[in-house]
Amino acid sequence: MSHIPIIFREFLRPLRMMEYQMKQAEELFRPSLSYFNMPRVRLEYPDEVHQEEAVIEDKDKFQVKLNVQDFKPENIVVKTVDGNVIHIEAKHEIKHDNDKGFELKQLVRRFVLPTGHDIKNSYSTLSADGVLTITTPKIVKPVEEKTIPITHENIEDNK
Repeated sequence: MSHIPIIFREFLRPLRMMEYQMKQAEELFRPSLSYFNMPRVRLEYPDEVHQEEAVIEDKDKFQVKLNVQDFKPENIVVKTVDGNVIHIEAKHEIKHDNDKGFELKQLVRRFVLPTGHDIKNSYSTLSADGVLTITTPKIVKPVEEKTIPITHENIEDNK
């Protein structure tokens, strides 16, 4: 939901509330036996973007910071797609003891790099407090030195 601009989230709020109320009404009219046998699915709609998420672009690099503290390092995948896209995916699954349900937490983010960045030399780090940082340096173009020839004009030819 965080990929939707904040102004549109306010328009979606009544729809989410109506969806929630319809699910509550559905549970009231469902026969009791099937209610206990059905796996439970809970959808969460975060209202605010995490404070730990940031996109930084300066003269040297393009950098993305994400809070992934709820995921194990082995369940986080960072890859490049289509030559200019960084794709981050993390999954965390918890199975319940009664074998009738599970919880799945998933994070998927895609960032399109601005032109002039060297995606081949991208690297990522994971801090001890669970902040994933992906850095892509800008392409450094070597400054070419070129001698400009000087042509001499004859002063007498110009008269």
